[in-house]
Amino acid sequence: MAESLTLITAYQPALIALALAALIAPVQSFLSAPFAFIRREQVPGMPLRHDHSRLSFRVLRTYSNTVENLPAFGIAVAVAIVAQGAPGWVNALAIGHLACRLAFWGIYYAGLGPAAGGPRTLVYVGGLLTNIGLCVVGLLALV
Repeated sequence: MAESLTLITAYQPALIALALAALIAPVQSFLSAPFAFIRREQVPGMPLRHDHSRLSFRVLRTYSNTVENLPAFGIAVAVAIVAQGAPGWVNALAIGHLACRLAFWGIYYAGLGPAAGGPRTLVYVGGLLTNIGLCVVGLLALV
């Protein structure tokens, strides 16, 4: 019991980052209704009306992107913790990933930069690299 508490304490920042990342998805789902459906810019159950200038499109795409990326992040954090990867690296990479996801969300909602190749792409790649880093830390701890 004491050993498992020590393990949890060592990875507490990573676990908090994972919990907060998991919380983003339902919050974004909740926000999609007023931004997309109440304004009648999108139709529930239908393909998205592709228009980056519409907040409704950006809100729904951000939600989809979160749902697509959350499982990989969760698995990477879980493997890194179970394998007892270096806590400093695991925590830093998990917090970095969360920061990138929050920045992605904010940049996309605000409509900053071009549709591709701008600041949104940069923070997405940052999140991707932190996720890859978590996988590497976990794998190195296993071999």
